[in-house]
Amino acid sequence: MSDKKGFHLLDYLEFLIKRKFLFLLVPSVSLVICYVAIYVLVEEQFEATAVIIPREDEAANLATGVARGLRGLPFGLGAKAPGAEMDMYKTIIYSRTITEDVIRKFDLLKIYDLDTTDIAHMENAIKRLRDEVVTKETKEGAFLVTVRAGTRQRAADMTNYVVQKMNERIIDLKVSRSRENRTFLEHRMQEIANQLKAAEDSLRTFQERSGLLDAKKQLEGILSAHTTLETELAAKRVHEGILKRLYEKESPQVKEVGMQIQEFEKKLSQMRSQSDPGSVLLPLKQLPQMGVEFIRRYRDVEINNVLMQYVVPLYEQAKIEERRDYPILQVIDYAVPPAKKSYPPRILFSLIGSFSVTLLVFLYLLFREKSRNITDPRLLFLFEEAKRWKWKTEKQ
Repeated sequence: MSDKKGFHLLDYLEFLIKRKFLFLLVPSVSLVICYVAIYVLVEEQFEATAVIIPREDEAANLATGVARGLRGLPFGLGAKAPGAEMDMYKTIIYSRTITEDVIRKFDLLKIYDLDTTDIAHMENAIKRLRDEVVTKETKEGAFLVTVRAGTRQRAADMTNYVVQKMNERIIDLKVSRSRENRTFLEHRMQEIANQLKAAEDSLRTFQERSGLLDAKKQLEGILSAHTTLETELAAKRVHEGILKRLYEKESPQVKEVGMQIQEFEKKLSQMRSQSDPGSVLLPLKQLPQMGVEFIRRYRDVEINNVLMQYVVPLYEQAKIEERRDYPILQVIDYAVPPAKKSYPPRILFSLIGSFSVTLLVFLYLLFREKSRNITDPRLLFLFEEAKRWKWKTEKQ
């Protein structure tokens, strides 16, 4: 080594060259030892993947076609956005119900070597299983479910079982929702039907009692007839005044016009107070009250008609959705036993371990070499004490 204080580049090269066989042996031996240790101690893991896509909801589309004139269907009826569907899949897969079912199905408590007497054994199993289940949504709209397990067959079986339970859960949720919607809409439709029948009976009874069949047309006819009579009466009175100037009051011409005026006045009075039996011309004094009453009863009929037209398509859609028993998901690729392991990467880990061991050996030898050239008494004292693994303390 150089006599100068400290290490220089040539000193490091000299240090390595003198120990070249050691630095060739250490990486080789440590690489083999690390590989064997990883092979023996680290359990192999295999990943199996299933590819699924949501099935198009044909039943919902059929019912939506029936209700296409209505917008903004309530009660969650109709198709959902793709993003919401994918989020629902993830929620179901990682739910406690599904994870516990998978744990019991494949006896994972025994595989994970968990103590069942521990109160938190199920929580630990759920946490580990959730780490071994990975979900991913592709750009093409597919949904990937990947499960990692200790054997090839178990990885494939667990993946397919998770997909099966997720599908069953989705069907159960959607059918239950549709059943609740159908029950609610059925009761509501029956209530509206009863209210509509009562409103129709009330309107018919009022029409039979009052004779007001069509308020708009009858009111127009009544007002037109009343206006015509008043116009003719006014004309007759003008005619009578002219005849009185030309003839005497007792003349036949004046009496004839006077009789006509009396008939017109009688008819107007009758129209204002009462109507003829079987006539569609109703009394004027009763028209405001009867018109308002007719409008109220007719409005009740129309409101219930509109409600019935709105509820019936929703009810039919809920019935169709309730009867769905086909799989919601389309499995493009079922999980199969993988050909290669996914974990651990033995070569990579072995290289990392070998490099770490070699670096530690290099640092140790370098430290020991540098310690020989130390001239400071205090550092020499510390090194000597460290070698004997005995630290002395001065008594004060």
